[in-house]
Amino acid sequence: MIPLGEVPLVVTRSSDHIRELLGGKATETFPRPPNVIANIEILFGRAQIALDGEEHQNNKRMLSQWMFSTEHNAMMAYPFNEIMIDFINKLECDMHQLGEVEAYHIAELAAADVSASISMGRTYKALEMGYCPQLDALKRCDKIFLNRAMNKNWNKTESAATTEEFNSSRKLIADTFSEAYKKIKGGAEFDHNVLLHMIEQNLLNRSATCPMGQIPTEFEAISNMVGFLAGVGNSARMNTIGIEMMAQRQDVQLLVLEELHRVLDGKNPDAARKAALAGEGVPGSRTPELFTYEKISQLQYLKCVMHECLRLYTPSTSVAPRAATKASVLGEYSIPEATKVMCNIYGSHRHPDYWTDALEFNPMRFNDAAEDQPVHLKSYIPQGFFPFGYGGHGCIGKNLAQLATLQMWAVLISNHHITKEGLPNAEFNTLKSDQILGFIEPIHGAPIKLKVRPRHPKVEQEAVERIKRNAEAEFERVKTDMINYEKQSLSHVDINRLISMEEVANHVTAEDGIWFVISGKVYDVTPWLKDHPGGGDVLMRSAGKDVTKLFELTNHSSFAVSEAEKYRIGVVSASKL
Repeated sequence: MIPLGEVPLVVTRSSDHIRELLGGKATETFPRPPNVIANIEILFGRAQIALDGEEHQNNKRMLSQWMFSTEHNAMMAYPFNEIMIDFINKLECDMHQLGEVEAYHIAELAAADVSASISMGRTYKALEMGYCPQLDALKRCDKIFLNRAMNKNWNKTESAATTEEFNSSRKLIADTFSEAYKKIKGGAEFDHNVLLHMIEQNLLNRSATCPMGQIPTEFEAISNMVGFLAGVGNSARMNTIGIEMMAQRQDVQLLVLEELHRVLDGKNPDAARKAALAGEGVPGSRTPELFTYEKISQLQYLKCVMHECLRLYTPSTSVAPRAATKASVLGEYSIPEATKVMCNIYGSHRHPDYWTDALEFNPMRFNDAAEDQPVHLKSYIPQGFFPFGYGGHGCIGKNLAQLATLQMWAVLISNHHITKEGLPNAEFNTLKSDQILGFIEPIHGAPIKLKVRPRHPKVEQEAVERIKRNAEAEFERVKTDMINYEKQSLSHVDINRLISMEEVANHVTAEDGIWFVISGKVYDVTPWLKDHPGGGDVLMRSAGKDVTKLFELTNHSSFAVSEAEKYRIGVVSASKL
């Protein structure tokens, strides 16, 4: 064990340390400092992203049920498609008027509209107006929040004008969501959204002893939406980095276009390659119904591109410091009491022990398919990859953020050749972050140029007609899947039902159900096959077995342990333990 002596701050890029601090037992011995928590509560209220402790687990679990559901994600693809077309229209408008496009600003507007669509089933019309008052208000709050977090005595030193600026900006945000809450609760119809889910869950959890409901209260629901708005910056950065890298790396853009021809238009590999080399637009790609959740999910190479962007230019370079409440051990180090410990995500993502040629942009490092097989994204990255945080503070909106970004990239490359012709490459750094310190942003913007891809009019017309014919049936299928999922989630399950190991052993396929045992409890994880962070194949390999030791060795977070309970269907009968 290595003593560190009297040091005020420790920064670690160790993958093991980061997992332990954010999702292991060290979350208890290295909590966030009280002054940081106090300021988080002022800005985010009782948002699930902001607070620690068992009392908030139900709020997190309630949101996870919706945010990580394949069925709800598939429904959100439809409003995202409308935003995607607004995104392209804004890019084209700026290109026509200015001769170039500043991608980062437009990506911020798109991310704001995506966030609003998820939260309350309508957009801020940010792309249409060219600005977003709610996002501007959040940025003002964030700047003040950072100063407060760095100054324990801020409430004594902060000017009255600064306090008023924070309070008025926070009120603008909260009023937006309060209005949406009242409208949706009153029966107003909006697109699919998570606020309706929160309101329904609140009604389901009302009782004589708790007439206002436990999960979540109105204040918690509004706080959660403030938390979703806070994710806009990272979504915009992720989108911008991908656009910039595809503009710089024409070889990568070519492979993306080839995959889009193959997946979206159904071309065979040779025809897709030929169309990509000719720079042709994907037929029907101005029709939003083409970009279904199912199609986007098949874009494996584009997903590899996204992962490499997130690795090399991770939007959040670090997480808020944690403080040792007593002399503690972290890995091989002895940490003195009151020492601050910070996780260096950026360093871990470029750590030479975890990544070969760590500074090179190489999407294929995330491919796990054989050389002669189509690209397939690795289902699990064992070391040094934390683009969305980890454990109970992992980004709860990561699935939807990735979906929306993939859709925007897909429609952009399907319709346009993007280049850096005559323009400087973007420089990504934390020096110009408008939000909390530690976010990577293009410090001089991310300028690109667009050129419309050629099309064959007859082929285009046939493709549009085909897409329109299939669109209604596809939407009804997705809607039915979502309704069935909701019915299943509301059905009662006796979690103490006795189940023999013989019965567990008979459930080893998706058709019969994927069951396994952890610490004497039986879980049916079939609904989680598509969304498990480690990949569905990990769950498949565990089917029919007692995987207690494996589960413990994998060092799952306390949140993951509590999250698993929603898949519990019984306990192993005592005679068979």
